[in-house]
Amino acid sequence: MAKSSFAASSSRFPNLWWMLPGVMLVFLMTGAVVRSLAESGWASGLSILPAVSGMAVAVGVALAAWPRLNRWAAHGLSLVLAWAWIVQQIGPLLDNRLLGWRDWAVELAIRALTWGRVLASGGRGEDIVLFVLALAALCWWLSYATVWAVVRQQQPWLMMIANGAVLLVNYTYVFPKPDLEAMVFVASALLLLVYHHVMQRRAAWETQQISYPDLLPLRAMWAATVVGAALIAITAFLPAQITAERALQTWESLRAPFRAARAAWEDAFSTINAPPGAGSISFTARVAPLGGSRFLGFDEVMTVRSTRLDYWRAVAFDRYDGSGWSNTTGELARAALGVATAEQARTPLAAGETIPLTDRRARQVITQTFTLAQDRNDDLLLVGGTPLQFSLPASLEHVITRADSGGIMPIYDDLALVTAATPLVAGTTYTVTALVSLADVQTLRNAGTDYPQWVRERYLQLPANLPARVRAEAARVIAAANAETPYDQAIAIEAYLRRLTYSEDIPPPPSNADLVDWFLFEQQAGYCDYFASAMVVMLRSVGVPARWVRGYASGDFDPEEGVYIVRENVAHSWPEVYFPGVGWERFEPTAASYTSAPQRPLQSVFGEELEDAASSASGAALNPGRFEEPEDELSASGVSSGAASAPAAAGRNPAGSGEWFGWLLAVLAVPASVGLALLGGRWWLARELRGLRLAAAAYAEMGWLAALAGLAQQSWETPLEYAHRLAAALPEHAVTIHGITAAYVGERYRRGAVVRVPPEAARQLLRRALLRYAVRHAVQRVWSPVRVR
Repeated sequence: MAKSSFAASSSRFPNLWWMLPGVMLVFLMTGAVVRSLAESGWASGLSILPAVSGMAVAVGVALAAWPRLNRWAAHGLSLVLAWAWIVQQIGPLLDNRLLGWRDWAVELAIRALTWGRVLASGGRGEDIVLFVLALAALCWWLSYATVWAVVRQQQPWLMMIANGAVLLVNYTYVFPKPDLEAMVFVASALLLLVYHHVMQRRAAWETQQISYPDLLPLRAMWAATVVGAALIAITAFLPAQITAERALQTWESLRAPFRAARAAWEDAFSTINAPPGAGSISFTARVAPLGGSRFLGFDEVMTVRSTRLDYWRAVAFDRYDGSGWSNTTGELARAALGVATAEQARTPLAAGETIPLTDRRARQVITQTFTLAQDRNDDLLLVGGTPLQFSLPASLEHVITRADSGGIMPIYDDLALVTAATPLVAGTTYTVTALVSLADVQTLRNAGTDYPQWVRERYLQLPANLPARVRAEAARVIAAANAETPYDQAIAIEAYLRRLTYSEDIPPPPSNADLVDWFLFEQQAGYCDYFASAMVVMLRSVGVPARWVRGYASGDFDPEEGVYIVRENVAHSWPEVYFPGVGWERFEPTAASYTSAPQRPLQSVFGEELEDAASSASGAALNPGRFEEPEDELSASGVSSGAASAPAAAGRNPAGSGEWFGWLLAVLAVPASVGLALLGGRWWLARELRGLRLAAAAYAEMGWLAALAGLAQQSWETPLEYAHRLAAALPEHAVTIHGITAAYVGERYRRGAVVRVPPEAARQLLRRALLRYAVRHAVQRVWSPVRVR
């Protein structure tokens, strides 16, 4: 046994040999947090964070181990060194015309002051460099303060909690999840607690002059490492006893407190990227970069009551730079009006006030009612189609230009977004009177190319360095389809893109490539952001104006409530193409299970183009507080049912003529109708299942057939509960039903799990059984009223 050579008076400031394990653990713990931030993809330039953290650890060790330096002097010196080092790291991200550290420091100071004034006036910060600066300062503080707490104060608890909170906030939103960094953080934090306890015991032993082996502290650390690794290995192989649904509920509960934190960050830094998995709460960021994999949640966002199926538009983007999209509409309006922020340039709209649109041909006026299921942190008012009126006071972000005479010229047809004048909290209900498209193919083909100046200036923009093969591919697709009009060209490119693979699990795109080019020729798989971007860029390259739009797909229709239920996992982006006089028309190049392409008749069913039904869009016709009941398509356009049936009555044969021929047609029509219905149902089901994985497709098909049989899944049932009820109705196929459900749950909720779908023969038998059950169910429904009578 040997007595330590350290005196009690020196135990508060141990030498480097005893500091080294603690410093290494601090380096690992804070390094895991910093690396998770650097790899998150929130913004470009975060690669400087590890260098900032490493320097902060070194400074912290030096200052904490200096016994004669009091804490205030140490912290002040740390702030000076932090500013100097962070400016040195951020400098290369600034303008190349700035020559050195002094210019960089002045530039950052000016930007910070401007940012503060914008926030104070109610605006939203849009300087991404300041976001990088804020994260760099956060990483410096975490690293330096953790070293100080461990070495000087010997109280690591608070800083461990702070590091864990930052890691958890980041882990909540980014995807793929930084699992390795999280494991390193947990392991190093636990070992740091052991180190802290060992050092406390060592100090007590030396104070009491108790002898102990020289290497006892290191042996204790080694033993803790072995035990911790063993526990991690054992728990990794333990069977999971918790259901996927319960795990999802728990995760959503844990994630909830951090949603407000993210909203605050978005107010200060509205141009930060939304990493995959960040959810769909906010769309107001001015920049929308194209990223890697994404994973959206299943929270309900809102319900929509509408007489027409549509997508719910949130924001339109106009400018493509090769890596993503930006919305410059507010900035153009700000410059035209000479105000401080884009928010101040928005046009106020009173409740019930009509927006003076000019593009109104082939449109129908309907009313949509939105009910929010969660707070909208961006206060965006959504709409299906083109908005005319809102039941709430709102603000319009649209282009405002200077006329030749020097006056202001607002362009309401170039509307980027609409925000409410009051916060939109969960439970808020508002109505929108909207123009929805009834345009037919012939009308769009005849629209021509006489585009307004604002369309030509904004919606044909492409980066100067767009790869030539993107333009060549667009021209090749159009030539192969022999498409001459802008509409036919859009259809040709839409069909070409729908043949590519839909996938949300894609690698991060390269930083030095045009991402539409990368998607078309290298990756050839992606999700809606890439499909919509490719279509807009390809159309612009051949002179067809288009824009990139964010919002939500239609959602799931609830027949009992008569509403569309919109969840976070249908957050979507799509292209809109401009047609003179008609306005913006939606297209759908993304072939996914949750999307639907617009269905347009070849020509107007009325024999002529529909003029805008909103020409009388004032007064009671556009009462925003009243929801319109579903109208017959003919009566909605001013054509009575009697007029529609008159030609048929005039051409009817006298009674008795062709009687046997009529009976023959009636007899043949029954099997023909059944056959067409079966073929149509099969085609529709194949279309709905396109893009799904095998287990998800099998489960969706089973659910659809079961719904025909009166065994639809209820909203409150989990997949496993539904499988039990379905198996009780069809006990001879219970094994197949449970097999399909287990494969679906594993594929959906257990990433990386190996799933085994029952063989095709078993699934075919289940299909036939469900169809027979559906026929019996239909007969019973028809026969029961007859027996009652």
